[in-house]
Amino acid sequence: MFFVNVKETLPWQSCVIELPLGELKLYFSEAGIGRLVLPGDPDSPQGEPSFVTGKLPWGELEIDLKGFFKGREIRGSYPLLDTGYSSFTLKVLQLTAAIPFGETCTYGEIAMASGNLRGARAVGQALGRNNTPLLIPCHRVIGKKGALGGFGSGLGWKSQLLALEGHRFL
Repeated sequence: MFFVNVKETLPWQSCVIELPLGELKLYFSEAGIGRLVLPGDPDSPQGEPSFVTGKLPWGELEIDLKGFFKGREIRGSYPLLDTGYSSFTLKVLQLTAAIPFGETCTYGEIAMASGNLRGARAVGQALGRNNTPLLIPCHRVIGKKGALGGFGSGLGWKSQLLALEGHRFL
């Protein structure tokens, strides 16, 4: 994944991908992906009044996302909009994007890698701003003793996503 910096407001489009668990929704512009909404989550993107249903300009993305829910790694690199992210949040998201499929990292490890040695809570807050879960796999970040920690879509989702990658949590 890579971030695209866009200053002006772009015409937004949306796309729905049918999964066995429900509808996954993507909001995007020509420049990149602005938001990914897991099935059952509220889907109204912040500050955008209207959307035009469209087809994804990245043909492999739908295949990658459907494959993820069958236990396969997302292999493509897709443009993500960095709109509204602070420099610290962008750094945390970039570090999180580098966590390999099937592996986890702790909030503290991400904090140390970001240069904020005692910033585990700040990392959690930054990950809470992630608009594109799965593409930025924040579900792979866990507590230092193996606790799941937080997840914007709920701990049930976090557990399910990790299970798809071979992890088991009680």
